[in-house]
Amino acid sequence: MINRDGTKKIIKISSIILIVLIIVGYALFESHSLIKGPEIIIIDPVPGSLISTSSVTIIGKALRIQDISLNGRPILIDQEGNFSETLLLSPGYNISLFYAKDKFNRTIEYKLELVYEK
Repeated sequence: MINRDGTKKIIKISSIILIVLIIVGYALFESHSLIKGPEIIIIDPVPGSLISTSSVTIIGKALRIQDISLNGRPILIDQEGNFSETLLLSPGYNISLFYAKDKFNRTIEYKLELVYEK
């Protein structure tokens, strides 16, 4: 004879475990961005680049941020976090400082180093 009560109990426990694993997995997936914090990605120019013009357009992306500034001046980002800012460079070595803060007041600083050579 087959023990139907034992089989039902195993199916019930397995179903509960599966549901709990799905909920935990989804919670970890959704909290990944909260755990990671703010991030700044510079797309162009490549950090450390040699620039031959006095102005340069910095193109980048800010992820999981609430506020962002470049050299102490707030910059605008679109819905996806993309930004584009033009900077005037001094001859020689230049450092531009990005500062970003997320909604939990976690901050990140990013130094973009460029060299302007006439």
